Amino acid sequence: MLLAVFKGLKIFVHAVSYYLWTRPVPAPINPTITPEDVTVIVPTVCCFGQEFIDCIDSILINQPARIIISVVGHEKKIQAIRVCEKIDPRIEVVSTPDANKRTQLLKAVQGVRTPITVYADDHVFWPPTFLRSALAPFEDPIVGLVGTSKRVWRNRNLPFWDSFFNYIACIYLERHNFECTATYNIDGGVFVISGRTVLLRTSALHSLEYRTEFQDEYFVGIGPMKVDDDNFNTRFMVRHGYKTVFHNDSSATIETTLVHGTGQIIKFRDQLLRWSRTTWRSNLKSLLTDRACYQRTPWTTYAMFISSLVNFALLYDLALYWSLKWSGAGHIKLIKPLPYLVREWQDWKLVPMGILFAYAHSFIKLYSLWTIRDVAWSGRSGIKATA
Repeated sequence: MLLAVFKGLKIFVHAVSYYLWTRPVPAPINPTITPEDVTVIVPTVCCFGQEFIDCIDSILINQPARIIISVVGHEKKIQAIRVCEKIDPRIEVVSTPDANKRTQLLKAVQGVRTPITVYADDHVFWPPTFLRSALAPFEDPIVGLVGTSKRVWRNRNLPFWDSFFNYIACIYLERHNFECTATYNIDGGVFVISGRTVLLRTSALHSLEYRTEFQDEYFVGIGPMKVDDDNFNTRFMVRHGYKTVFHNDSSATIETTLVHGTGQIIKFRDQLLRWSRTTWRSNLKSLLTDRACYQRTPWTTYAMFISSLVNFALLYDLALYWSLKWSGAGHIKLIKPLPYLVREWQDWKLVPMGILFAYAHSFIKLYSLWTIRDVAWSGRSGIKATA
């Protein structure tokens, strides 16, 4: 019974919060923060193909003050300059010697003079209304960090298994949107603001504490780490008294690619492992070392940080079945991805396999706990584990 209450209370409260309480901050008629107050930093280690160009084009439509591309090595810098000159000659390019997202971000941050900085991955696509909507929370001077909802491009023109894992990626981000929106509505807490696109107050990034801690983070003696940058940013803002905002507004919803082509399933598996390890590390830090969450966001602490320590779908549902003969797990698992399934009704036929995958993900989560000291950037080649 206690297990059912522990799980059921969270699901019920989050469903009510998400579906009934979601009220994103509206864009003001006369904003004090505008796109002219924004510098966008795009760190990249990849080639500069059509996906990169489409990404930058979508950012340019939002008319930020500056865009800085942060690359690795002199050759990549030359390539980036050539490509960016064709897109918009005002785009700036900086470089670092080694592939390290944290170092690449800090290199670009040095030159930022606008009050708001945006970190954006090289494979995200913004709607034309993104900045106008996402900047609205910064009208509150205490807000230091803003994240928005995300969607994965659905590609059904793939072989079955590639298409299925593309569907899983879509559901994965949909669940992330659900949890972040629900907890933010309740107590202002968010377990992580994704680094795919995140808006930050520049004054925080220019502080000595941020620069020092961001490039010198360790986990049980391993580091300096290159992974977990978005979790660090979230915890840093909470620890230093800033508000974090999850802005779930359709006008600020970004899109991205995951398992968008053939031959990407192994890469996606490695990404799932990296994300799971990151969650273990960051939640343990929030609970055991930072500890700011207990007072500032008690519901998020219970529902996300503490709950994640025991939230294994396979073990949970087996225990509920044997103790209560409860068979509602399948129906409950539709609560979080329901918005996606309403939009993409063709994917209802994949729901049973998706539930089975959720159970299989329990083994990924267990393995990631066993290998929690692995800080490699799995899912990306050519990046060393630590600085």
